[in-house]
Amino acid sequence: MDQFAARLAATGLPRMTARVFVCLLTADGLTAADLVHRLQVSPASVSKSIGYLEAMELVVRQQDPGGRRERYAIDDDVWLRAWQADTGAHGEIATAAQRGIEIFGADTTAGARLGKMGRFFARLSEQMSGSTLAEAVVHDALTVLAALVHAGRPLTLDVLATALDWPRERATAALDAIQRQPVIADPLALRASGPETYVLTTRPDRLSPAQRAALEK
Repeated sequence: MDQFAARLAATGLPRMTARVFVCLLTADGLTAADLVHRLQVSPASVSKSIGYLEAMELVVRQQDPGGRRERYAIDDDVWLRAWQADTGAHGEIATAAQRGIEIFGADTTAGARLGKMGRFFARLSEQMSGSTLAEAVVHDALTVLAALVHAGRPLTLDVLATALDWPRERATAALDAIQRQPVIADPLALRASGPETYVLTTRPDRLSPAQRAALEK
C-alpha cells in the first residue's frame, strides 16, 4: 500500500492524502475512525486529507447503515469527476494505477478499481496528448523494430522490455502499434512466433518470384 501511495504522491498528491486515498481504494467504505486506526495517524491528519480529496471530488460520503457515523468511499464515477475537476497528471496517474494493480493483484477489489482508473486516465491522456502521443508511440515502435533487427531472432515481450529498459506496458504498446499499422515496419513484417514472442520477416509482396518459390518448397 505504501508503495502505491508513494507513486501517487509523486504525481503531486500530498503523501498523507495519498495514503488515505489508497486505504479507501482497498475498502468498500471507511469511517474517519477506521482510517485513523489503519494508518496510525491523528484524526486531524485524516480530516485534512479527506477535505483535500473531497475538494478534488475523489471521495463521497455515505451514511453508515444503522449508525450515525459517515463513511467515506470511492464510487464508480470518481474518475469522471476527477477529470471534470481537472486534477491533471493523467498519464502519471494511469502509470501509478498500473503499479497499484501489480501490488494488490488484478483479481482484488482494489485491483478492479485501479483497472478502471488506469484505463480511464490512459484514454484521457491519449486524447489530450493528441499527435504528440502518436509520435511517441511511433518512435517506440521504430525502436522495437531496431531491437528485433539487431537481435536477428525471435524475442519475447519480457526480453524486449528488459533490453530496452522499458516498462512491459510500453513495449506492448509499441508492438500493438506495429500490428495495427504494418506500414511502420515496411519492408519488414512483425510476426508472432509464439506466446508473446515476436520476430521480423520480409513481407511476402517484397520478395522476388525466385525467393517466394524457394519459401514455398
